[in-house]
Amino acid sequence: MEAKILRCDRLAALIEGLLVDGEVIAPRDEFGYGPITAPKEIAWGAEHPRRSLKELFLPQREVLFTYRLNDEGVALQDVAEPVRPRTVLARPCDAAALPILDEVFSWDYVDSAYRERRRQTTVVTLACEEPGAACFCTAVGGSPAGTAGSDLLLTRLGDLYHVQVLTAKGEALVQRHVALFAESTPADDQCQAAAEAASRAKVRTVAVDGLAEQLDYDSPVWMTITEQCIDCAICTFLCPTCHCFDIQDEGNPAGGERVRLWDSCASRDFTRTAAHQPRPTHASRYRQRILHKFKYYPENFGRTLCVGCGRCTQHCPAGIDLATVLERVRR
Repeated sequence: MEAKILRCDRLAALIEGLLVDGEVIAPRDEFGYGPITAPKEIAWGAEHPRRSLKELFLPQREVLFTYRLNDEGVALQDVAEPVRPRTVLARPCDAAALPILDEVFSWDYVDSAYRERRRQTTVVTLACEEPGAACFCTAVGGSPAGTAGSDLLLTRLGDLYHVQVLTAKGEALVQRHVALFAESTPADDQCQAAAEAASRAKVRTVAVDGLAEQLDYDSPVWMTITEQCIDCAICTFLCPTCHCFDIQDEGNPAGGERVRLWDSCASRDFTRTAAHQPRPTHASRYRQRILHKFKYYPENFGRTLCVGCGRCTQHCPAGIDLATVLERVRR
């Protein structure tokens, strides 16, 4: 794995160069990511924004096609718009969600719209120096300086950044702006490893190993751990890996459009059929969320459907702590 050095005072010049390459998306404030037009618009906080990168690849509302009824039947029209090359600046946990979503949208059916957005996107991540109090990325195989889903990883080392070149996209980015980078030395690499170790030591410890085998569908604990849940679904909407969606037709008898909309297993209408609702209670819906993330998905794909970002705990209006839930269902 190749490594470079970028002086901190050259980061703005790199971002200006990326703006020439195409669109640049970065944290705009504490709430989320958005396009920027200048380096000064980036709001790097100590933690990730409240909203994740998910909506850049799986929009909250996406028109799949339009349809019109005519004398010959139904006429369909594709509405896909070309995706411009873009660079996303993010935190490692948000990038780590992308390989998980890649599997979902390339599993039994390849989602062309999602894949095109991924193909046109280069992901540059900045390692966390001070992980948030709710973060537990190390418990699910991540790290404050994790590389999963990233094309370039920047780790702050005093007045410079250690830059890990992780993919062909990352290498291409460096080559386009090669004058800004210097070669990393073994001493620089050691400093990066030490910085990552120091950050990892600050991450909250949560026991996840072997959890899938210990989750019991019929356990009575499900009836009590989420009594305060209000089914607001904020945990699923802010989650970078939750990917459930609904497809609806919107229009009138003459035509309309077919749209894909985010959905949530926390919703009372999720999986509702004409006959009944198979998950009628808070407990059954929350159980589905936990089992999906920590049992069903690992059984199908070999990894946990969670990156340990802590958003579901940090922003739950009812104060439900995912780590505490996992401890209780394990017992």
